[in-house]
Amino acid sequence: MYLKVMLEVINDFATNVKKQRKKLAMSQEELANKADVSIQTISSIENARHFPTYNKLIRLSNALQVHPAQLLIENCEFRNTEDKELQFVLVQAFKDLTPKQREIALHLVRSISEINI
Repeated sequence: MYLKVMLEVINDFATNVKKQRKKLAMSQEELANKADVSIQTISSIENARHFPTYNKLIRLSNALQVHPAQLLIENCEFRNTEDKELQFVLVQAFKDLTPKQREIALHLVRSISEINI
């Protein structure tokens, strides 16, 4: 299950990077320069062959003018600043979990989202 989720995250990330780059009418070379990475890295990311380190993720999100979570989560839209802060805290916390803890956390979040309150 964990591997499947990670592959989905990588594919969503690749799609989101490419969509945002095109939305900004930016070439891969321009993005690479702004994010201080190689063109090959951008190409590999957009083709889901490479997932960036945390520092590269931050540089990419800055270059693409979006919050890092918006690159990681498909159709992630923030309604306000609190949503952005919450999303950032969740991504940071998730990053520090072991693979087993991530699997459990994901299961818990999915279970909570199914509760009608």
